[in-house]
Order: sequence, then C-alpha cells, then structure tokens
Amino acid sequence: MKPNLLNYSTLSIGIAAALGVAGTAHAAKSTGESTPTIENVATATYSIDGVAQNAVESNKVVVNITQSGAFSLEAKNNDGNLTDDYNKTLTVTPKGRVTFNHTLTNSGNVEDTYTLNLANGGTIPGVTTGAGTYDLAETSVTYTIFNKDRTQVSTKTVSGTEFQNTKVVLKPNEYVDIAVAAKTKGNVGGSSQNLTLTATSAYFTVEDVTKATLTNINNSTTKVPVFQITNTVSNTLNLNNPSSVVTYTIKIKNDNRADYAADATNIVVFDGLPAGLRLADDPKLSASNNATIKAGSSGEGSGSALDSIEVTLLNLKVGEEATITFNAQRDTSEPFKDPKNIVNHTLVSLNLGEGQIIYDSTDPNSTQQNTGEFYPTTDDSEVINGTANNAIGGDSAAPLTANQRAIDLGLPSRKEIPVTTSTNNQVTQSVVITNSGKETEGDKPGEIKFTIAPEANSKVTVVSGSVEIIYDPDNNPATPNYTYTITRDINGDNDLSTAVPKNGAPAWTGMAPNSTVTINYKVESKEAVVGTEAKTTVTLVVGGVDVPTIGERVVTNITTVKGLKLFKEQALNDSCSATATLSFTDAPVAAKPGNCIVYKITAFNDFSVDNPFTFSNVAIADTIDRFKNKAQVLTTSDFAVKLDDVANKQASPNTNKYNATINATQVSGTVTSLAPQKYAAMTFAVKINE
Repeated sequence: MKPNLLNYSTLSIGIAAALGVAGTAHAAKSTGESTPTIENVATATYSIDGVAQNAVESNKVVVNITQSGAFSLEAKNNDGNLTDDYNKTLTVTPKGRVTFNHTLTNSGNVEDTYTLNLANGGTIPGVTTGAGTYDLAETSVTYTIFNKDRTQVSTKTVSGTEFQNTKVVLKPNEYVDIAVAAKTKGNVGGSSQNLTLTATSAYFTVEDVTKATLTNINNSTTKVPVFQITNTVSNTLNLNNPSSVVTYTIKIKNDNRADYAADATNIVVFDGLPAGLRLADDPKLSASNNATIKAGSSGEGSGSALDSIEVTLLNLKVGEEATITFNAQRDTSEPFKDPKNIVNHTLVSLNLGEGQIIYDSTDPNSTQQNTGEFYPTTDDSEVINGTANNAIGGDSAAPLTANQRAIDLGLPSRKEIPVTTSTNNQVTQSVVITNSGKETEGDKPGEIKFTIAPEANSKVTVVSGSVEIIYDPDNNPATPNYTYTITRDINGDNDLSTAVPKNGAPAWTGMAPNSTVTINYKVESKEAVVGTEAKTTVTLVVGGVDVPTIGERVVTNITTVKGLKLFKEQALNDSCSATATLSFTDAPVAAKPGNCIVYKITAFNDFSVDNPFTFSNVAIADTIDRFKNKAQVLTTSDFAVKLDDVANKQASPNTNKYNATINATQVSGTVTSLAPQKYAAMTFAVKINE
C-alpha cells in the first residue's frame, strides 16, 4: 500500500516548504493554479524647520498568492507492500467481516471538500477475483476527522450504503481516518473479492476534473477451516455377546491440501450412536489436543442409556489432526434399525462469527450439514462404506461389521533384477493375503480381488499372464499347498473366485479361515538403469457383504536393478619402480615426463549374495588410443598386465589369472565368472613420454 497523492501548486519547492506544503514526490499527482495578488505602497510625510513637505509615496511591491491544492488517499493495512494503492490479500471467512483502513489527507493550503464512495470490484494486478462480493448494506464505515495537530475533531459510523456520497470538509493539513468493516457475501473458501474506495476533491473538480479522484482498492481472500472427518470402528461386534465391545476412532484433520484452509478454534464434535448401540460400560473416552470430552444421551436410540459423546474446546491449526476414541457395545434395550447397515456418523461444527456456523458431517443425508455454503463445490464429500476418501475435505464413515470377516495384505517384498532379462532370469515378486476372520473369503465374485500395477514408463514391467496364487489352506507345513492361475479381467482386476486349478489342485472353493494365498507374479527388465528401483503396487479390493475395514490394503513391492559396476583408478609411480608403493585414486594426478602411471580397473557384481545372478565372460578393456603419443604401455615382466580375482575394491591383482593381453589397440581380458558381491581387477602401467 502507498499514499495516493494529488497536488496542485505553482510555488517553488522552497516556498512550498516554507508554507508547510509537502514537496515529496508521490504517485498520482494533479496540479492546477489560481493567482490572486496583494499590491502594497508605503507613504511618508515629513517637515523641515516646521514646514510640512510634500507627502512621499514608495514604489509598489506585489505579492502573487498561489493557492496550493493537494490531497492523498492512503491504503493503511499492513499487507507487506508499502508501494501500492491497495489493501490486499487480507483474510476473511465466508460471509465474514474484514476491516480495511484508509487515511484521506488535505496536504494543500486551501480548504477542500471531498466526496467519498464505496463500490464492489476494482482491478489489482495479479489478483484474480471470484464470485464473492461485499454486502454494502451490512458493511459499516467509521470515519474520524483529525485537525493538523492530530486532535480528533469528529467521528461517525454509518452503513456502507449510507456512506455513499459522503462529503468531508478538511482544512489544510487535516485528515480523516476511514475504517471499512466490510461484510462479504457469496464467498466460499478460496474466493477473492475487491472493494474500491474513491475520494473526489471539489477543488480539483473545478481546477482539473481529470485529476479530481483518487482510488484505493481493497482485496480479501476467503479462508476457512476445512474438516476431513474419518470415523472408523475396530474389530467386529458379536451380536450374540452383549459384552462384545468395539472401539470407534474419529480423526478430524484441518485439511492443509486446501490452499484456503485457516486455523480453527473452539471446534465442537458430536457423535450420536445409532439405535441399538450405547457407550460401553467402560467407554474409555479420549480426546487429543487438550480438548474436553463428555458422555451424553442424545444418540439415535430411544432408551435412557448413555449413547453419545460431545467434544468441545478443540483447536486445530492448518494441517493438524485430532483423534477421539470411545468404546461402544450392544444396547439390548432397543433393536438395531438395520443390523447389516450400521453406520455411526460424526458432526463437526464451528462458529465463525457474524452469525455463521459451519456444520460438516460424515452423513451425506444430514439435514444440518451446510459445507456447500463455505467450501467450493468440488470440496467436501462423504463415503460411508469404510473406504478412504482422499478428496479435499473428504469425510468417511465405516459400517459396523456384524460378523467375523478380516482380511489382510502382507508385507512387501524386495527383489533384484538384471538390466535386461530373458525368460530364464525373470524375477518373481509376491505378496500374501491372510484370512484372519471367521468367514470363507473369495468364493463369491467380487468378494476378494486384487490388482497389480507397475510404475508408468518403467523399464521393469510385469510379465503378462504370469500371475499365479499358492493356496495354503491351514498354514501347516505338513499338508500340501495348491497352485491356481488367475487371468485379469478387462478392468485389470484379478478375482479369487475365478481361480483355475493347476498341477492337479482341487477346484477352488475360497479361502478358509486362517488360510493364506500367496500372489506370485514375474517381472522382466529391458535395458533398465543400474541402481534404479521399480515399484509395483498390489492393491487388495475387498467387496461383498459386511466388508472388513481393518487390515492392510496396499503393498508396494520394489525391484532393484543390479548389474556390473566398473571402477577405474590410477596411481603415480614417479620412479617407475616395480616395488614402489602405490596409492590408487580416481582423482587427477600430477605427473612429469618419464614418470609411470599404473591403471587399475575393478569390476564388481552388485547383486546381493542371495541372488543367483553370476556374471559370465566379463570382458574388461582399456583402449590405447586414449593416451597414444603421450605415453607408452609397459610390457616388461615387472609391469606386465594382470587380471585376477580380488577381495575388495581397494585390492590389486597378484597374477594374470585370466590371461589379460596387450595389443596394438587395447589392454583387455575376460573374467570367466563373477559371483554376486565379488570383485575382479586388471592393472597395467604406462610411461609418460620424455
């Protein structure tokens, strides 16, 4: 923000300073002039020896009076920029109020009258506005006049509508502070809205109407907390056991993925249990973030049992998450409304002030929920099947499982693969599905499915048609396992119910309780880069009736590309002595004519020792033309080429086990076999030409 100054003067800077008229160069100057004059002549009378003489008149002096009109309109909010005429990027809640401060100053030497107005809109470079505006009827404007000594002269507060065409009379060096408490309307999170304040000088309207109006543009961005609510329930409620207890966990996050999210203070969370449930005998009420939690009887049931919780004094900064937990059990005094579709919902509310209360529920049919008035239409949604809702502000609730289903996906596997594979050295990745529940799983279509998805554009890919499953019906090593094949459908899903027996396995009848299915699939590599990791995501898709909500559903297997690593080093042998102590390095060395250089090339099989990838016929070569005319390869017995297995990267070969040779073009040799984590090295020497 900066002062927007209009100035009218024909005085020189020196005279202007003497009269107290600002001479600082501000933006948006306007000038005009009028020049009334003062003419003055002095007279004198005198006598000589008592005789009156003729009256004497002096020369005439003339003062040309120059009127100086000047005024400024300054945007006063501290928005981080003192060089513009804007109050910008202030924050406001939906239908909230934001205060813009301005100062209008008469910095001229004439009394002036100013007409003030407010209007929606206005353009600020780089700021895009949305559908939100300001409600002038609900906006209040306080304008306070001060004299040149900063003493308050008067103050008045009116609505934005009444403020239109307000006239303010200011004497020289008087000013008026204008505070606009602007009420927004039609704005949701992320909306940006502008409000323009203008001041028109009566003096300049006469002298130069084109420069009579100054403008400040105010801008606010709408910020509001964005609640992502997740309501989950642990284990399974045994409807035949009144003492069976489940734990509800409610996580409420102020979703920082919304760029319009704001901190929230004094959030209220309410959870009323469905009919047929109540708080457990030992409810173990818990709320994080120093919030207060208490039990109540405001749930959906008609009984007198405690069946609700309320959390108050909950504060969440942007990105923070709170956790609320409590235990529930069967309320035997009342029936379940729908025992196969029991969903417990959570309601979050926050008073934003200005009569605005935001209500966000996990229930898509909630009559209280009003997030559409506060969030963009693309944000806030609800799912009630227990799956994750990753949308911004997305809420989810899990149905209560009334049977004993439980499915889990095991730990990821890590494998290594060559740079390029054939059908003989493809790698098998795997992941285990465990049925830890009490129901048979995967015998019905859509009940247990999985997908296998490699990374896009990866050179390590899944081999088409390679998926098999190994079924272990009882986790007993003494009993046989069975192999089945599964073919992906057009959606890329593998459905366990379509398993086809292989190698004499019996017909597929599903996973028995406490059984496992190992998913095996092959991956292949085509000119991949050594050291890169390729990820394959196996996703378990559980369907059917009473879908279990606990357990791992996504596993990422990693295939690391391994291969031959080659290191080249050199050592200075300045005396060309066969017994010299050598220090090899891959850094440059300083040598003189007549010095010798010993080169070492080390090959390393980077595969882990538990992998079967032994390299064969590893050809190591160093071409002579790289130092031709600069050095000569030494071929004496003291400096003969050597190629041998070595213990580590630092070691040098002792013999020429692999018969490396020197010819007119290169120094080379072939290691017949190099096992995982094994090294081989070749050395030879050159003498720098004199």
